[in-house]
Amino acid sequence: MSTEEKHNPLDSLVTVQRTIAVLEMLTDSHAGMSISDIAKELDVNKSIALRIASTLEALNYLYRNSENKRYYAGYKISNLGMRLLGRARLLDECLPILRQLAEQTGELVLFSVLDRDVPRWVLAVTGIRRRLQVEPMTSMELHSTATGKAWLATLADEDVRQRLQGGMRAVTPYTITDLEKMLAELDGIRQSGISFSNQENETGIASVATGIRRHRTGPYVGFVSVTAPLVRASMEDFDRYRSLIRKAAESLGDRWPLAITGELSEGTKFGEGTQIYSQ
Repeated sequence: MSTEEKHNPLDSLVTVQRTIAVLEMLTDSHAGMSISDIAKELDVNKSIALRIASTLEALNYLYRNSENKRYYAGYKISNLGMRLLGRARLLDECLPILRQLAEQTGELVLFSVLDRDVPRWVLAVTGIRRRLQVEPMTSMELHSTATGKAWLATLADEDVRQRLQGGMRAVTPYTITDLEKMLAELDGIRQSGISFSNQENETGIASVATGIRRHRTGPYVGFVSVTAPLVRASMEDFDRYRSLIRKAAESLGDRWPLAITGELSEGTKFGEGTQIYSQ
């Protein structure tokens, strides 16, 4: 029997799955991971984990700290996401509106797009006030963030039940963890078009968000939010933010790229206070 006949194509699929799993694990890990950690998470022996990590390191997707011997995600992963955004002309089209919103509010503006029907933060613009500490690689909690709730409100109740069937953990003492209460909250968001997270994702922090619809009446394609600490932003401030993000979302929808064409325009520059995210 030849080598080709002995090769099981499923082995290659398993290797791909494990490799993607390593990338996702390290993207979410602030402290990095050792080979033992990776092997344990993958449920494989250390030699397999080492081969995967070493290959990704050689391709510059990971790097290994020479002192603690732990692996960390490299910026090449984020570069892939940025190249995709560039082809879609999202940065060229949307950044001026997001910057204006950050200037008007003086606070943190987060921009997300739908990736396989799930919202993912891809851009942050900070206002003139003191910057909030943001972790761009942190996964979005759908039930506790303003953006997550804004997206859930675009779904039918049955779809929401399915999405949240794994439970809603209490991120803070203010997080909604009861499904029926969440459904009632989402009904209110559908009517107002604006979601509000009041210390539900982080104590002392509140956010408002709304969906972006292509040409205002088309399908939802993304979300925009404003986040601020309650020590300096009052409920009256958040009422003003609601009006501002609604206008920003309409402008973003009007400008939304129609197709993924063209590269990022030459000379595009990102000012201070702008961060590109990729997950």
